[in-house]
Amino acid sequence: MPDTTSAPLRRDLVRRLRDAGHLRDDRVAAAFAAVPRELFLADHVERHGLDVVYRDDAIVTRRDAATGRPTSSSSQPAIMARMLEMLGVGPGDRVLEIGAGTGYNAALLAHLVGDGGAVTSVELDADVAVDARRALLAAKSPARVEVGDGAVGWQAAAPVDAVVATASVDRIPRAWFDQLRPGGRLVVPLRLSPVVSWLQAVAAFRKVRTGFDPVAVTGGGFMPLRTPDHRPTRGEAARLAVGEVADGGQGRSHVELTGPALAGLDRAGRQRLVMTALGFARRGPVPLGGGSALGLLAYVALALPEERLVEVERGGGDRSLGHAALGVVDAVDGSLAALVPEAAGSLRLDAYGGTGAERSVLSAVERWERAGRPGVAGARLTVRYGSVRPHGWHSARRGDQWIALDWAREPAR
Repeated sequence: MPDTTSAPLRRDLVRRLRDAGHLRDDRVAAAFAAVPRELFLADHVERHGLDVVYRDDAIVTRRDAATGRPTSSSSQPAIMARMLEMLGVGPGDRVLEIGAGTGYNAALLAHLVGDGGAVTSVELDADVAVDARRALLAAKSPARVEVGDGAVGWQAAAPVDAVVATASVDRIPRAWFDQLRPGGRLVVPLRLSPVVSWLQAVAAFRKVRTGFDPVAVTGGGFMPLRTPDHRPTRGEAARLAVGEVADGGQGRSHVELTGPALAGLDRAGRQRLVMTALGFARRGPVPLGGGSALGLLAYVALALPEERLVEVERGGGDRSLGHAALGVVDAVDGSLAALVPEAAGSLRLDAYGGTGAERSVLSAVERWERAGRPGVAGARLTVRYGSVRPHGWHSARRGDQWIALDWAREPAR
C-alpha cells in the first residue's frame, strides 16, 4: 500500500520545482511525487518535522568526527531533478549510481527505470550503505546498495546504460567509462579547478570511442568523492594557516590558504605572504553586469596560471560559496587578491599588499566581460583518454585523460 501521509507535500514540491524551472520532464515529476523523501531522512523528520524535508534544501546527514565537515547528505531536490533530466533514463535501463547517500536518489532512479530496469548504487561508507538499504526497504524500492570504492564502479552491474555520480571528481575514472555501454550517458559533478574544490559544473556526457562528448551542463556543488582511505580524490596541496585576522569589525577569524601558489614561494616569500594576509584589505564590489558569479569565478580560475592560485578559507568552515574565496598570489610583489562570493550571488574583490595580484584579477575580469560574460551552464566539456589533446579554450591533463572546456558563443546581435 503506497504511503499517502506526505502526498500533498510531494505534490507541492513538484509544483515549486516546476515553477522555478528546475523540473520539466513529466516522468521525473512523477518520481518525485511517488517517492516519500521522509523515509530516507527519518532522524531528521523526528528532530525537525515532516515539512522540513520537503523544502528545496540539501540536508547534511553525517559529518566527519574530527573536522565537523559534511561527509554525506541528501542533495537539494532542485539539482537532483536537473541531474535526473540530464541523465535521461527510461524504462528497462540499467543504472550505476556512485554514492548512495540516503538512498533517495536511487529510489527515484528505480521509479524511472521501472520493473524491467536495475539500479545499483555503490557507497564507500558501510554504515551509510546500511541506512540506505533500510530506507529503500521501507520505501519498497528494488534499488541495490553495494559497499565499495565508487572510483572503480561496480563491475558486476556492467554494462550499464547510464552512470550518475553524487560526489564530485576532478577527472572521470576509467572504470566508469569501461562499465558504460557505447553511447551511454554519464552525469557527474566535475571540479573545474584543482585548486578551488567548490568551482564545479554538473556535466552530462555521451560515451564515444575514446572518451566523452558534451551533452549538457548546469551549475551545482557536491562533496568530493572519497577513496577507501577516506581522502577526497584530489592531490594534496600546500597549505598555510595565517593566524587570526580582523574581519570587518565582526571580530577575528582564522584564515587558511591552500594551493599550488604556495609551493612556488620560498620561506621568505611565505613569511611575506603571511604578513600581507594579516593586514587590512582594500575591498570593492565586482560588477557582474548580468553575468553569474560562478561563471566569473570559473573563468578567472582557468584564465590565470594554476601555479598562481590559492583557495582562501575563513573561519575553518565548509569549503563552499560564502565560506571560501578564489585567491591569486603575485610572487614579485608578494600581494594577494581574492574574489569573495557574497550573499545574493554577488562578488567582492579583497586586495592585500601591492597591486600585482589585484591587476591580474581585474585583467581576467575584463577578458570575461569582452567574451560576453560566459557562464558555467553554457560551457562545453570534452573528455579524452590517451595522449591526443582535444581542442578547447582551456584544456588540462588530469591523470590518464585530457579535459577541455569551451565557452558557448554569444548569439549575434
